[in-house]
Amino acid sequence: MRLTQFQTNFSVGELDPLLRARTDIAQYQNALEEATNVVVQPQGGIKRRDGLKFIYDFGSSFTAFKLIPFEFSVNDSYMLALVAGRIYVFKAGVLQTNINSSGNDYIAASSITAAMLDEMQYTQAVDTLILCHEDLQTKRLVRNSDTSWTLANLPLTNVPKYAYAFDTHMPNYTITPSATSGNITITASANTNDTGTAQGGSSSTITLKSSSSYTSDDDPNGMFITLTSGTGSGQTRHVEDYVASTKVLTVYPAWDTAPNNTTSYKVEPFAASAVGEYAQVTSTFGRARYVEFVSATVMKAVVEVPFFDTSGVIAGNWESEHGYEDVWSSTRGWPRSATFHEGRLYFGGSKSRPNTVWGSRVIDYFNFDPGTGLDDESVEATINTNQLNSINNVIAGADLRIFSTGSEFVVIQSEDTPITPSNFLIRPQTRLGSKPGVPIEDLNGASVFVQRQGKSLNAFQFGSGTSSYQVQQISVLSSHLMKNPVDLAARRSTSTDEADRLFVVNGDDGSMSVYSILVGQNVIAPSVFTTDGTFEAVAVEISETYVIVKRTVNSATKYYLEKFDDSLTTDSAKSGTSGSSVTMPHLQGKAVQIIRDGIVEPTQTVGASPHTITFASAATATHQVGLNYTVQAKTMPTEPVLASGSVQGVKKRIVQVDAILNRTKDLTINGKQISFRNFGEDVLDTAIQPFTGVKTAHGILGYSATGQITLTQSVPLAMTVLGLEYKLSVGS
Repeated sequence: MRLTQFQTNFSVGELDPLLRARTDIAQYQNALEEATNVVVQPQGGIKRRDGLKFIYDFGSSFTAFKLIPFEFSVNDSYMLALVAGRIYVFKAGVLQTNINSSGNDYIAASSITAAMLDEMQYTQAVDTLILCHEDLQTKRLVRNSDTSWTLANLPLTNVPKYAYAFDTHMPNYTITPSATSGNITITASANTNDTGTAQGGSSSTITLKSSSSYTSDDDPNGMFITLTSGTGSGQTRHVEDYVASTKVLTVYPAWDTAPNNTTSYKVEPFAASAVGEYAQVTSTFGRARYVEFVSATVMKAVVEVPFFDTSGVIAGNWESEHGYEDVWSSTRGWPRSATFHEGRLYFGGSKSRPNTVWGSRVIDYFNFDPGTGLDDESVEATINTNQLNSINNVIAGADLRIFSTGSEFVVIQSEDTPITPSNFLIRPQTRLGSKPGVPIEDLNGASVFVQRQGKSLNAFQFGSGTSSYQVQQISVLSSHLMKNPVDLAARRSTSTDEADRLFVVNGDDGSMSVYSILVGQNVIAPSVFTTDGTFEAVAVEISETYVIVKRTVNSATKYYLEKFDDSLTTDSAKSGTSGSSVTMPHLQGKAVQIIRDGIVEPTQTVGASPHTITFASAATATHQVGLNYTVQAKTMPTEPVLASGSVQGVKKRIVQVDAILNRTKDLTINGKQISFRNFGEDVLDTAIQPFTGVKTAHGILGYSATGQITLTQSVPLAMTVLGLEYKLSVGS
């Protein structure tokens, strides 16, 4: 029996082998079993992927990379390549040199290590890029000009505090609030000071002068002791305990430098280090946070729970809460992620507070002062659920979106209600978890992320039908292409003949899974990109897609920055206009393809210095030299719709294929080379002209159990296949 079949499009892309038996689903008929180094177009056809233009040789010294796009203005955008201790700046694919008039071709960044690059996150506003990693003091990179950049610590003020070593005392003095609520002052009784020269000390004690006025063990408890001169001068500590009989006072935390009998001291109710601590009334109610040191007996404070009245609160009826530290420090670690959202800078997670989100004051991005909780003051919230939710990233969308290792959260806002301290509520939405270190990209309002175990690619977006956020699994029909993803980038379409694309770098084999997405048509079409080497990192600068590629060249491992270029059909390529040769030192020992004025010349191997490839004839218009890459598209096993049922177990033969092509110059169908030249004079020394129409492959031999069509190429020239009509012989 002979049948005529027609595959009108390839809009499903490469299909998961687990769906091999699902001939009942509509996607089966428009899918490919293999789609290597092709991309699916919005109209349904497949074309050879763009080649890669060689940009820069990083050599073998660096093995870890982070690519970050930086868009300053319409005319000024950059690709930043971060390596250990350095940041390279590329503009329009050209390395910027003599940075900051230093003679270096990079920005010095000694605090950035190779180990940080995998999980480094970033956010940008105008001329400022903020770099985040839990082991890196948060940096800002400011662009002054193409070759002038400033990298410095982010100048944060009023850093939030947390009681890592929470402790309380009941100080032996009276405090009096100036008011019951709002911004107040708290005054301590003034007859509790002691000064003098110590008799000695140890790592966490100091022996006060023998004539100290403290005669009771409780006298100085909860106060502050400051070393004013001598050994250890300048340190301030809490009084933890006191033994009046020996004059030994214990401090918390321990001294950095222990005092001795040369040390002078003073003991007072308050010190500057009291800022951020609390006064808590225990007899009735009232709670206030110290916000400013005025004097040894006066602190400014913000009332969090109103006091009963303004009467003095005597010793024993209130306690001092301390042990509070800056949440971001070299001791406690630094923020993991950041984003700008509705006039605030948000940090998501830190090394010691992995499930907390902080937002700055409005339009005061580096100030995290909580103040009195006014609408424009800083916000803070901690995610507490029945599972660990270590925050990986925060994303600004229609709402503030928070991604953690366990779940996805949002701070939901109504259209006319901004985030304030009073409504900063984090609500759980879905429970997949995202993979640390892999960026989260925005695509048409959805936040695209890789699931925690790296098994699926997902889109997190608001569902109007359910009035909640939902996850769409982008890779549900192609989960086999997710092979330990390590990087992700999104490229928005710039014309009607291309779709949005998601690039996923796979850590297991160095391939890239590339998803062509057309949201309006519900098209999700994956394919696989491979090269002579492995893809290591990817990023998109507006419409230009850059990659770090690891290649083995002349028996050495090299790392190159390369860029996808639709004018190229080879990788790691150099190109130009007229000329008779090109030097290719970065491909020494490699066999390279030469395309001169559209003519494919014989392959040559790049020799030793001067690494020159000389053309058979001089190029008059264009030339490119680079590495070829395998192109292969294979249809799904044929399953015609017959009244008699399935033909899975029946031998089949593809007798004839009519390929519908667009501007194609080279194609092989099931091993049959398709001719794109016509007989005539001088045809062998001219470029193949792009062909649009139908090309037929006859005489295809051999029966098989699957009856599939395999499209390949013999030389690196343009190829676009819109559909396939084929005659199928089904035997018994």
